[in-house]
Amino acid sequence: MDQGILMVGADNRVLVHNQKARDLLGVSEGLLHEGARFDLLQQHQIDRGEFRKVNGELRHLLESAALGTAAVTYERERPNGTSIEVRSVPLPTGGLVRTFTDITERRRREAALRLAEAEYQTLFQNAVVGVYRANLDGTLVRANQALAKLHGYGDSACATAPGTGFTHDWYVDGDRTHAFMRLLLTHGRVDDFVSEVTGHATGRPIWVSETAWLVRDAEGCPSCFEGTVVDATERKRAEAQIEHMARHDALTGLPNRRQFQERLTQELVHAQRQGTAVAVLCCDLDRFKTVNDTFGHPAGDALLCTLADRMRRSLQPGDIVARLGGDEFAIILLGRSHPHGVGAAAQRLIEVVGEPVDIDGHLTNVGVSIGVAIGLDDGDRADLLFKNADIALYRAKEAGRHTCRFYEAGMDMAVASRNLLEIDLKDTVRNGGFALHYQPIIDLASDTVRGFEALLRWPHAAKGMISPADFIPLAEETGLIVELGAWALRDACQEAASWPSDLRVGVNVSAVQIQHIDFHQHVLDALVRSGLAPERLELEITESVLVKDAERVIACLHRLRRIGVRLAIDDFGTGYSSLSYLCQFPFDKIKIDRSFIQDACASTSGAIVRAVVGLGKHLGATITAEGVETQAQLDWVRREGCSEVQGFIFGKPMPPSVIKGMMRPVGVGHDQQPERTHCPVSCERRSLLDA
Repeated sequence: MDQGILMVGADNRVLVHNQKARDLLGVSEGLLHEGARFDLLQQHQIDRGEFRKVNGELRHLLESAALGTAAVTYERERPNGTSIEVRSVPLPTGGLVRTFTDITERRRREAALRLAEAEYQTLFQNAVVGVYRANLDGTLVRANQALAKLHGYGDSACATAPGTGFTHDWYVDGDRTHAFMRLLLTHGRVDDFVSEVTGHATGRPIWVSETAWLVRDAEGCPSCFEGTVVDATERKRAEAQIEHMARHDALTGLPNRRQFQERLTQELVHAQRQGTAVAVLCCDLDRFKTVNDTFGHPAGDALLCTLADRMRRSLQPGDIVARLGGDEFAIILLGRSHPHGVGAAAQRLIEVVGEPVDIDGHLTNVGVSIGVAIGLDDGDRADLLFKNADIALYRAKEAGRHTCRFYEAGMDMAVASRNLLEIDLKDTVRNGGFALHYQPIIDLASDTVRGFEALLRWPHAAKGMISPADFIPLAEETGLIVELGAWALRDACQEAASWPSDLRVGVNVSAVQIQHIDFHQHVLDALVRSGLAPERLELEITESVLVKDAERVIACLHRLRRIGVRLAIDDFGTGYSSLSYLCQFPFDKIKIDRSFIQDACASTSGAIVRAVVGLGKHLGATITAEGVETQAQLDWVRREGCSEVQGFIFGKPMPPSVIKGMMRPVGVGHDQQPERTHCPVSCERRSLLDA
């Protein structure tokens, strides 16, 4: 038998026992055998402390000598750690029958089960996510504290108490209940089912994310389902915020380019179905960059917000204004196709944008240029209509800004020509198709050539010589001026290195170039490659160079001046804050713009020239008059005290091969070395002009 058995007669002697009983009780055959006295066996157990792990009334019963007259079942743990179950049944004739069962393993399993249950309950109740079990009808059977708290209840008992109406239906909004159960019954599991909870104890709705799975019975049929629930309210808010950010401009709160294109597509579809009209206005702020550079980016941002609000308030309900980026805006006008109505709306925008704005106590104003395209006449697709409005904007800027232009057939040809010119420009820069021509600069004190200004020329294979006024702005806009300017520096220095050592070369520098991080290195590279002395290189910059990031630009110019490079401020008097920058940086030369020389007879121009000459003398700078074309102009600038002159009266810009003739020494024999390269103005003027 797997159990121990012991039968005791009425005379208190053992009648029957088996080996299992001796093993479980831990006694020898000398103590337990047929005929042994049962009271001696009990006393032996008492003496060795067999019952010391048993407490209370049971221990008193076990340590008594009585056989007992009633059936009894109990469990006890022996000193060696073995747990046994004892069943004792009295016999009708006296005595008893007792069985012993080893339940050590069973107790271990039960203890492990209790521990596991306790751990499960701890995990279940203390989980940071809601955990539940529900019947297939949605009634919750069990819910943990996190789930109860999620729904605003004090504890899980309140949440699942009868009458609370706390059901799984709250997790799915309306028709989504059926969608949830259909997915669950079809696939046996639902992951990250996000829905709105309407049954919150506080009455406020929340969003939750739920993962659930079916629980099946022994036959494999669904009996209930379990799941976990987490609060997804913040997640939904974050998603909504991200979606808003993806469709709105972060600075102004206006719709961005993405939403603008979506709405324009929708409105065009509606216009096609309903036979209505829609107008698109492309808007670009004028002079915004100057304000931004002058007052700083925070002030520029504040200005953009102010103008965006003005635009929004000037439109009719239903119209849409969007910020596409930078200072670019776009507007959709609904239900208007007549040019008069659209033009009136555009004119209102020009007026409200042009009103002064207070920036840190300074009144400033910007303008706006507007291009208009009307659908479906100017385009039945969003991209086409917007492109045509942008073409019209380009023409509005050409017309002088602060104005509005409607798209007309043929406008795109001008834009196409510009795009083709840009392609040609890139190819020419890459293939080295540009050339430098040189215009002489004459010293009035000695009537000699002091140097030459290097000027970019583009001899186009098909279009002939293209004006710098056409390709320089394009090169600056596309950034190609950096590569083109670096080449011009190298080539001009290389050419000047072959001239007599007293001649300088002037090279124009674009604002885009000098703001480039490698500009300083480009200058050094040109000097090192050519071997030209730094003091023979004269960089000509306009005042606009100093407007943006002036501190960094001036620091760069100081580094160049320390190595000997001369610096000239070009077109003086036509830029921005000229005098303030002259105080910050002592230029070697000031070049008076040709517009003041051409108007030599005007008293205002004369006063300006005299003022610049006086300023130059005070600063120790050379004063060069540009654009001198007549003898009268030459005599006038000489009388006013200019140091140098430059203009067609002495020569147009010429290729390097032509200017070589101007560098012959005067009054010196062939076997003598010249002390100075001399060009008498009176002798050379006509030949230079002819050239």
